[in-house]
Amino acid sequence: MDLTFLQPLYDRPSPMASLFINTSRDTEDADHAIRVRWGQARTALLEKGAPEETVAAMDSVVGRTRGVPGAHGQVVYAAGDEVVFDSTVARPPQDFQTSVGDLPDPLPYMVAEPRRVPHVLVVADSVGADLTVEYADGRTEVTRVEGDDKPVHKVREGGYHHNQMQRAVDEQVGQNANLVADTVAERAAASGAEVIALAGEVQVRGAIAERFPGKLRERVEYLEAGARSAGAENSPLEEELDEKLDARAAEHVREAVGAFGRGRADGTAVEGMATVLHALQRGQVETLLWNDELPGADRELHIGESGEQVALTERELRDMGVSGSRTEPARSAVLRAVVTTGAGLELVPTDAAELDEGIGAVLRFAAQS
Repeated sequence: MDLTFLQPLYDRPSPMASLFINTSRDTEDADHAIRVRWGQARTALLEKGAPEETVAAMDSVVGRTRGVPGAHGQVVYAAGDEVVFDSTVARPPQDFQTSVGDLPDPLPYMVAEPRRVPHVLVVADSVGADLTVEYADGRTEVTRVEGDDKPVHKVREGGYHHNQMQRAVDEQVGQNANLVADTVAERAAASGAEVIALAGEVQVRGAIAERFPGKLRERVEYLEAGARSAGAENSPLEEELDEKLDARAAEHVREAVGAFGRGRADGTAVEGMATVLHALQRGQVETLLWNDELPGADRELHIGESGEQVALTERELRDMGVSGSRTEPARSAVLRAVVTTGAGLELVPTDAAELDEGIGAVLRFAAQS
């Protein structure tokens, strides 16, 4: 899981206010329930020391999720008078969770939305396509690509004029496919899409895929559901897409566990909190693995001003030349170290890999003896 989208959380002065709140719209009184919940969360943030201007900034975004149907949650981080990050997640908390401190607390957000697979969904026909782009941070963009609709329909007459018209139809459909393919390639590059999901007219989606460069073509997944025609919104497109994305997320976990297993043999993997912290101090960690029940997440760690300055004891930080350390829960301190050193994170079920103290790491280079 690439966490570079969280970097802005660590570029702001403290205190940082963190909110994870249930904004589900699956009941008739949803708006009222969200207002009540936010009122209680707002009070909690102020009591924990959040500045009034910070909470006022959050007022402008909390509950603004009307376009998201059904059960869902919202995560908001703010500092000063600015909302730094705002996104929705599929699995909401029962009510809300808040924290205020020197560090943000993104781990509940990670647990609630463990599948982070940036992708582009393309629903195409002979005229164009509807594109939905989802980024790793949960942002979604919707784009409509429209080519020329004359002529794009097959003709039934025979003879010379039929063949001439058919060539014109094929040429126009090809031009439209070029337009869609170029737009998809642009959006995929911007979002870092790992999956290009193609739905719609079978011949057209194939024509679009053929126009992708090789590396992009390798990311294509075909969906049988979905069309641009009226009423197609009731098709099982989302369920089919979810299956593809879940499979890709599971592949991420398998790859991390496999690399960890190989690393145990060649020295490019470590486990246990103390050893993992030493690797983070050296910028050694490629991927952090944490069992998904997050053992040790509430353990107090000592930190300095920069992300790699994290240790079990104050003395260890002093030995690193760090003075004036403070304590933070491992959930916040470890995640800051992961993000600021450019490492990745995978939440791993215990039955997939049982790690010492529930935490381990795949290293960029072999551990020092």
